[in-house]
Parts: sequence; C-alpha cells; structure tokens
Amino acid sequence: MYFNREDYGSRIRSLRKKRGLTQEQLAEKMNVSTPYIAKIETGKQTGPVELAVEFAAFFEVSLDYLLVGKGDFAEEQKRGLRMAISLLSELEASL
Repeated sequence: MYFNREDYGSRIRSLRKKRGLTQEQLAEKMNVSTPYIAKIETGKQTGPVELAVEFAAFFEVSLDYLLVGKGDFAEEQKRGLRMAISLLSELEASL
C-alpha cells in the first residue's frame, strides 16, 4: 500500500461528483481556487496534509481511504450501526 497522486485525485473527484458538486463549488467550500482543485483531481498536485484532513472531514471518509484507498469510514460506520441494530432486535425479541 502506497500513496499515488492520481488515485488520490480520482477519489476526490469521485467523492465530489457523488455530492453533485462542480470543481468550482468544491473549491469555494475548501477556500482554494478552481485550478487548484483541477490539479489535485488530475494528480498534478496534492496540497498540504491540512487540506487532505479538510477533504476527509467534508466528505465524511477516513484519511486512510482518501490517501491510500484503504477502508471507507462511512461504510464502516454503517456496518457497525447495522450490527448494533441487529443485536438490539435480537435482544428485544428474546425479552
């Protein structure tokens, strides 16, 4: 597992599109320029770690997912919630 600029940019582009945002809208939310977002999405630039943290928080994903494609925080949370709901249902049924 290693960091790949193009993959990082691709994940950001994919997350942006899932939110229905343009590069301009994302740039405004991140307080950067539109060309800067374009460079990140094409792998020509990565930006500082602080920006990666902001992306992860904004898109509600883990830094692991954003930087190296490992795991997806939102999916892990959903899986955990489904498991908790299932356990609670089983507990209620046994009472």
